Amino acid sequence: MPTGQIIIIGAGIVGVASALWLQRSGFAVTLIDRGAVGEGASFGNAGNISPGAVVPYTIPGVIRQAPGWLLDPEGPLVVRAGYFLKVAPWLARLARYSSTEEALKTSRAMRVLHGDAFEAYDALTRGTPADALIDRCGQLYVSERPHAAHGSLLTQFMREAAGVKTVVLGKDEIREVEPTLAPIFSSGMLLPDNGRVRNPHQLVRLLAEDAQRHGATILRGRVTGFRIDAGRVKAVMVDGQARAVERVLVAAGAASGPLAGMLGTPLPVEPERGYHITISEPESMPRIPVTNVDAKFAVAPMNMGLRLAGTVEYAGFDAPPNWKRTALLEKQARRMFPTLSMTHVTRWAGDRPTLPDGLPVLGRAPGVDNAYFAFGNSHFGMTAGPVMGRTIAQIIRGEAPSIDVAAFSPMRFC
Repeated sequence: MPTGQIIIIGAGIVGVASALWLQRSGFAVTLIDRGAVGEGASFGNAGNISPGAVVPYTIPGVIRQAPGWLLDPEGPLVVRAGYFLKVAPWLARLARYSSTEEALKTSRAMRVLHGDAFEAYDALTRGTPADALIDRCGQLYVSERPHAAHGSLLTQFMREAAGVKTVVLGKDEIREVEPTLAPIFSSGMLLPDNGRVRNPHQLVRLLAEDAQRHGATILRGRVTGFRIDAGRVKAVMVDGQARAVERVLVAAGAASGPLAGMLGTPLPVEPERGYHITISEPESMPRIPVTNVDAKFAVAPMNMGLRLAGTVEYAGFDAPPNWKRTALLEKQARRMFPTLSMTHVTRWAGDRPTLPDGLPVLGRAPGVDNAYFAFGNSHFGMTAGPVMGRTIAQIIRGEAPSIDVAAFSPMRFC
């Protein structure tokens, strides 16, 4: 079993989980991130842990609705006017994965990656302070439309085929499960085996502290390139300075696309922007996470307050946030929870790493013997992170991975 030194680029949930798994087999780990630990998408997400997440966003019904969403200024999907021509080829590529056949392939791959999320978390957090942040409490999906919360026949089939347990709820049953909700929802679906992270940012920081206690080095800096010779990375350029390396893992979220290109594998990673608001000191909160199926956002009870997270915006890396998107979340919050006080509200915007088929990249970088990729989880980073870390550690060690990684091959876009 090979061991030695490795640089991991990215200190979000995937990078930190990878560090912990690699340390257990003797690797000396250095984590490098341009920001602080867990400050990217790992900071701003809804904290859902969803082993039952087997329905891709690229399904036929969603693609048919997309034009209407784009024309609706309050819809869940927006493309900045000046960015449309740039992102159009990527969106066309995404649409090619929206057939029933492709969606079913993606669904099967999602089950492989997400199915034992809680077991992977337990292996990392057991006996540490981070363990208290994991809660297998269930998740609730709701819709104002009758019979809509559980989705189409195709999505129902996907869940049944994957063995995902669901409980269909009527209007009165929704209120029994979650009495804080306004009585506006006609259909609901409970996923009892899903759950949450009580504070995603704190979780990643605690895991990183555990890695440091076991010898990991964490550096803040911007990776600007690589020195490659004879098919191997010899050094990572950090703020213009060369750092010698035996192996390198790219796990930098939305920033991974340019880094993969520097390693000779241009991959279509789109920075899909999401927004959240967090309401501190609310008078009441839902007991479990709630997903509004109609408006496409998640409501997450957390240690620091109530978070509403969602929306999809394509604007590129450099565009300033459009805070009208968070105003929409505030409007939806008032509709779902009419008595909710909005006195103490913080807002956030950040980029999800998304590839056209909705699946991550996981494996060795083509043509570079000692470089590896683990990124692209889109909306499911907190679910997939520990499994991604475990799997890439197995690949780096030269072992057969414990899951089938064929669907996540970096070669699929080459």
